Amino acid sequence: MFFYRIKKYLIIAGILAAVGFGLFKYYEYTQNQIRIYAENAARAEMAQQETQAALEKTMKDLKLVQEKFTKVTEQFAAANGRVKGLENKLKEHDLPYLAEQKPGLIDKIVDKGTKDMLRCLEIVSGSPLTEEEINVTKKSKANTTCPDIANPNYVPIN
Repeated sequence: MFFYRIKKYLIIAGILAAVGFGLFKYYEYTQNQIRIYAENAARAEMAQQETQAALEKTMKDLKLVQEKFTKVTEQFAAANGRVKGLENKLKEHDLPYLAEQKPGLIDKIVDKGTKDMLRCLEIVSGSPLTEEEINVTKKSKANTTCPDIANPNYVPIN
């Protein structure tokens, strides 16, 4: 009977040891899963932050592009208006007749217009204004092709 009791206690102890070992392994497994989920959540949070930063930068760049596009569109409209004005001026004059009668005058006018137009293209392309261009006060010194760009402080008197 004594062996029967010991056998019974050994079986119970074995069952308890197996259950305890199973609980320990289950605890290790759940802790490992919690760690994995925490790492995945941290990676997802970092990815979300990077995506948000990229989105904000893209929106900022888009706004900048829109501003530049608006500015270029305004400059193009102004240039187009100047072209129309020049076309109207040229329609008023008989240039072949004037060139025949006063070739020196026409050469001087055409040369100044060409020089002014080339300077306008340089400025629109990014060339900085000179001190002389900024401080122009006389019409004879002003760039008549694009005074709003080349001579920002010059106000023509009509």
